[in-house]
Amino acid sequence: MKKLSVIAIIVFAITAFLSAQPNGMKGRMGMKQGMKNAHNFLLEKLKLTPEQKNKIAALKISFQSNMIDLRASLAKDKLALKELRIKSDFTRNDVLNEVEKMNKDRDAISVAFANHMLDIYALLTPEQQKIAKDAAFNNWGGMHKMCNNFHRRGMMN
Repeated sequence: MKKLSVIAIIVFAITAFLSAQPNGMKGRMGMKQGMKNAHNFLLEKLKLTPEQKNKIAALKISFQSNMIDLRASLAKDKLALKELRIKSDFTRNDVLNEVEKMNKDRDAISVAFANHMLDIYALLTPEQQKIAKDAAFNNWGGMHKMCNNFHRRGMMN
């Protein structure tokens, strides 16, 4: 669990770099560009080998494919809940069952993301892992702000 927490911190360290980028947090497009800048900055610092880059690219494709399925399942469950609420004869149990399905989907997305980050982390050398950890802990305040922004804007749903 401790390793998972460190990975989560590392992930948010990448995004926390945005706070140092001009216009990095202005809207979703600015956030997207800021995340690219942070990502590129970290990649430069890590000095990944071509083999590491290829393995990470393969992991990313697999992860993205899995996310499509998981997000589609969540979207369908949200739609089912909306449909249920339109009915006049729904029960408390019906609504709670749909909410539980959505929570399971969200949990599956979170676990898939954590596993993806741990898979990438495992590809790094000990020196690269230290760089990633240092980047995470040096930007703790920015990471907290970024977490709140993700939740407030519904990006983690």
